[in-house]
Amino acid sequence: MKIISKILAILLILAAIYTFDLHNFNSWVVSTLLCLSAILEFSEDEKSNESIRSFRLLLLIFLILKLLITG
Repeated sequence: MKIISKILAILLILAAIYTFDLHNFNSWVVSTLLCLSAILEFSEDEKSNESIRSFRLLLLIFLILKLLITG
Protein backbone atom coordinates (compact mmCIF):
# COMPACT_ATOMS: atom_id res chain seq x y z
CA MET A 1 0.00 0.00 0.00
CA LYS A 2 2.90 2.36 0.63
CA ILE A 3 4.11 2.06 -2.95
CA ILE A 4 0.69 2.99 -4.31
CA SER A 5 0.55 6.11 -2.14
CA LYS A 6 4.06 7.14 -3.27
CA ILE A 7 3.09 6.67 -6.92
CA LEU A 8 -0.07 8.70 -6.31
CA ALA A 9 1.98 11.48 -4.73
CA ILE A 10 4.33 11.58 -7.72
CA LEU A 11 1.35 11.72 -10.09
CA LEU A 12 -0.14 14.57 -8.04
CA ILE A 13 3.10 16.55 -8.31
CA LEU A 14 3.24 15.95 -12.06
CA ALA A 15 -0.39 17.07 -12.39
CA ALA A 16 0.40 20.19 -10.36
CA ILE A 17 3.27 21.06 -12.68
CA TYR A 18 1.11 20.39 -15.73
CA THR A 19 -1.81 22.54 -14.56
CA PHE A 20 0.30 25.46 -13.35
CA ASP A 21 -0.21 28.64 -15.38
CA LEU A 22 1.60 31.82 -14.42
CA HIS A 23 -1.17 34.10 -15.68
CA ASN A 24 -4.17 32.34 -14.10
CA PHE A 25 -4.87 32.68 -10.38
CA ASN A 26 -7.21 29.67 -10.31
CA SER A 27 -4.44 27.54 -11.75
CA TRP A 28 -2.13 28.64 -8.94
CA VAL A 29 -4.66 27.57 -6.33
CA VAL A 30 -5.33 24.20 -8.01
CA SER A 31 -1.61 23.51 -8.33
CA THR A 32 -1.10 24.39 -4.67
CA LEU A 33 -3.93 22.05 -3.67
CA LEU A 34 -2.39 19.25 -5.69
CA CYS A 35 1.03 19.83 -4.10
CA LEU A 36 -0.49 19.86 -0.63
CA SER A 37 -2.19 16.55 -1.38
CA ALA A 38 1.15 15.11 -2.48
CA ILE A 39 2.78 16.36 0.72
CA LEU A 40 0.06 14.60 2.72
CA GLU A 41 0.82 11.35 0.90
CA PHE A 42 4.56 11.62 1.66
CA SER A 43 4.25 12.89 5.23
CA GLU A 44 4.24 10.63 8.28
CA ASP A 45 3.78 13.29 10.97
CA GLU A 46 0.19 13.52 12.22
CA LYS A 47 0.44 17.06 13.65
CA SER A 48 1.68 18.53 10.39
CA ASN A 49 -0.91 16.49 8.47
CA GLU A 50 -3.72 18.08 10.47
CA SER A 51 -2.46 21.61 9.76
CA ILE A 52 -1.98 20.82 6.08
CA ARG A 53 -5.50 19.38 5.88
CA SER A 54 -6.91 22.50 7.53
CA PHE A 55 -5.03 24.81 5.18
CA ARG A 56 -6.06 22.73 2.19
CA LEU A 57 -9.70 22.87 3.25
CA LEU A 58 -9.60 26.67 3.67
CA LEU A 59 -7.93 27.05 0.27
CA LEU A 60 -10.53 24.80 -1.34
CA ILE A 61 -13.41 26.75 0.21
CA PHE A 62 -11.80 29.99 -1.00
CA LEU A 63 -11.48 28.60 -4.53
CA ILE A 64 -15.09 27.40 -4.61
CA LEU A 65 -16.40 30.73 -3.35
CA LYS A 66 -14.24 32.65 -5.83
CA LEU A 67 -15.52 30.51 -8.71
CA LEU A 68 -19.11 30.97 -7.59
CA ILE A 69 -18.78 34.74 -7.24
CA THR A 70 -16.51 35.75 -10.12
CA GLY A 71 -16.43 32.70 -12.38
